Amino acid sequence: MAAKLLSISLLAFAKLGFAAHEYSDNDWAHNHDFVIKDLAPIWFFSDGACYPQAAEINGQQTNGNGASGCGVPAGSHLDSGCQSPGQWRGAGTQGTSFPTYWTTTDCNDGTRRVCYDIYFRHDSGHESDWEYACVVLSRASNGLWFRNGIILEEDPNQAYISWGDLETWDDGQSFTDGGKRNGNHAMIYSAKFHHTMFAHQYTGLGKNNCATTVSEMFRNNDFYWPAANNLQPGTNIPRNWNWGKAASNPQALASSVCGYHPF
Repeated sequence: MAAKLLSISLLAFAKLGFAAHEYSDNDWAHNHDFVIKDLAPIWFFSDGACYPQAAEINGQQTNGNGASGCGVPAGSHLDSGCQSPGQWRGAGTQGTSFPTYWTTTDCNDGTRRVCYDIYFRHDSGHESDWEYACVVLSRASNGLWFRNGIILEEDPNQAYISWGDLETWDDGQSFTDGGKRNGNHAMIYSAKFHHTMFAHQYTGLGKNNCATTVSEMFRNNDFYWPAANNLQPGTNIPRNWNWGKAASNPQALASSVCGYHPF
């Protein structure tokens, strides 16, 4: 049924072989779930890192656990108390399911920002950790919404990547192939120790590199998970839940994301 509900504009792009879809107001109003899935990123994680999991179970907040620090392999373990991603079978192994929490915010600059937020029980520095990627859409002269770029969390800052500069994924593509541009799903790599989000891999200093220099943080494609396979509204996570130093829970992120001006 979803395909039948697509507007003429979206179907036309698919038939003509255009890259990333564009969306009409009718798509947002009548096929909203499809649009949110169509915009969702592909997450990538390193083997041995703390892997994401649900931030609540049956309405109860998931508690964080102790920060792992940088001692690898001796002394501490990055993945202690975190959900297991499953057995690693080489690059591009599909990991265990976890929810991605989404929110949509219309900003005064005319952009629409769809944020995708994931929860970890800890990172190397503190208990509980929220990390995100926000797709920024602009409206073209024909009235259609298109992907302008993406905002990525980079503790304590943010980075903006234009959509044409991102590695992207579409049906039929390998999850280890980062060469495609202007597709529908951004390929986002989470740093092994700090979970900072990146648009590309970096392995130059080795897998046990706990660098705090953002550009040198280790991230690769050991495990992947398509956010579209397990999406939940950000409103499922109460705004007033206390996550300690992890300040970007879904509703807090939705209320602040317009404060970032990428253009």
